[in-house]
Amino acid sequence: MALESIDIFNRLANEALKYYAMHENSIAKILQISENITYLVTNLVTGEKNVMRIGRPGYHTKDELDAELIWLKEIKENTPLVVAGAVKGMNGEYVHEVACELSPNKKYYCVMYEFLEGNAPSEDDEENVIRQFINLGEVTGYLHKQVKTWNNASKLKRFIWDYDSMLGTNPRWGKWQNAADINTEIEKLLTRTSKTINKRLINYGKGKDKFGLIHADLRLANLLIEGEQMKVIDFDDCGYGWFMHDMAASISFIEDKPIAKELIDSWIEGYSKVQKLQKEDINEIDTFIMQRRLQLMAWLASHHESDPVIELSKGFTEGTAVLAEKYLEKYA
Repeated sequence: MALESIDIFNRLANEALKYYAMHENSIAKILQISENITYLVTNLVTGEKNVMRIGRPGYHTKDELDAELIWLKEIKENTPLVVAGAVKGMNGEYVHEVACELSPNKKYYCVMYEFLEGNAPSEDDEENVIRQFINLGEVTGYLHKQVKTWNNASKLKRFIWDYDSMLGTNPRWGKWQNAADINTEIEKLLTRTSKTINKRLINYGKGKDKFGLIHADLRLANLLIEGEQMKVIDFDDCGYGWFMHDMAASISFIEDKPIAKELIDSWIEGYSKVQKLQKEDINEIDTFIMQRRLQLMAWLASHHESDPVIELSKGFTEGTAVLAEKYLEKYA
């Protein structure tokens, strides 16, 4: 999953601008490198801003991108949530295939989105982030409620986030065993942990009340706060998974911080305002958090060129081992 030359994506971004009416007066500047490359597009005449996303080749098909946009439209029309809608090109399409002579044999797709004002919550501002997690729980509850009442929620062409696609035989982000700083002792510990996770999730099941269309990456970096309003961005990883995975994803990279327990409690408080959690859902929160943590180990190993990886990787494997020991003491 190594990233190609960034020059290819810069050329693709300039080519993609030609699909939109404001292209002659606009420039594209890189915002972030992750599963996709995102650009801030600014109209130099009007000052209007948009966000362009160019996907890595092979990560999504056009049908999968169309499916994401269908869900975003439903969320905008049928919930009180604020999400970024797609911007239509001059040809009436939302998803565009773009080409670059430096990589002529690969397909690249781009989508332009509305620009949303706001800033991501900070884990360092503990008082505020605890309060914001109440809002996040409520936001997540609305997402899940919409999915559970929408007849087409199970018909979209999106990939699946389950044990097999995260930690099992077909891990979409690669193997956690490839993470930095892993040794034989830690690998044995995490293998036991992974097997325990699988066993518990088999017992938990995939009923309609537990498993469905989810955002799958509701971490702090994908939230924007403007005043008292929380907005959700980056549905690039949305797919079919356990609803409680959205809870686990919300504390990505901070699972081992002292504040984690308070954040979980706040999330439950907010979610319960919209959707009822069953006792078995709450009982498996630790399992979903542990599964997500191992998934993130794989992501860090396979995305070494992504913007946050260098900083996030420091001590991550050792921290995961500490969490695993506590998890096994309780559940093995």
